[in-house]
Amino acid sequence: MTSREDVAATANGEKPSPEWPERIPGAVLVVLGVAAGLEATTFDVAFLSDPVGPKALPYLVAVALILSGIHQALRPDPGTRWPERAALVRMGLASSAFLGYTLVLPWLGFLLSTTLVVAALSHLFFAVPRRGVPAAAGLAFALWLLFVWVLALPLPVGRLWMR
Repeated sequence: MTSREDVAATANGEKPSPEWPERIPGAVLVVLGVAAGLEATTFDVAFLSDPVGPKALPYLVAVALILSGIHQALRPDPGTRWPERAALVRMGLASSAFLGYTLVLPWLGFLLSTTLVVAALSHLFFAVPRRGVPAAAGLAFALWLLFVWVLALPLPVGRLWMR
């Protein structure tokens, strides 16, 4: 159905086409892409770190977001259903866990923060705690080794441990 048909169907008491909810995330992706592109214009580095500079990746992400958002908004898949309430709650809790991760990372440090968020996510998606917690600790340690030893990137130790 087109949007005019949706309006007519709603006026007649019928349910509108299920395509409109899929256009909303597309529009959100376009807005996020534009925001990422505008933010990338503010990057200013006193030295060139590589031939393309620090703006290349944010511009690439902005273009990918805008193109995928336009595609989603113009060509929604009519067969897609919204997730059930329990899945939406889990998605909200997962997003909250990542927000909490960004807040506690400077205080608890990379290893403990990453272990806690991965353990919480594994529990959220029905992992057995006696398997999820050791796996979370192992993943946090493996990521720490990757960033610190292989890539030589410093990670936060945590203000809690610096006192």
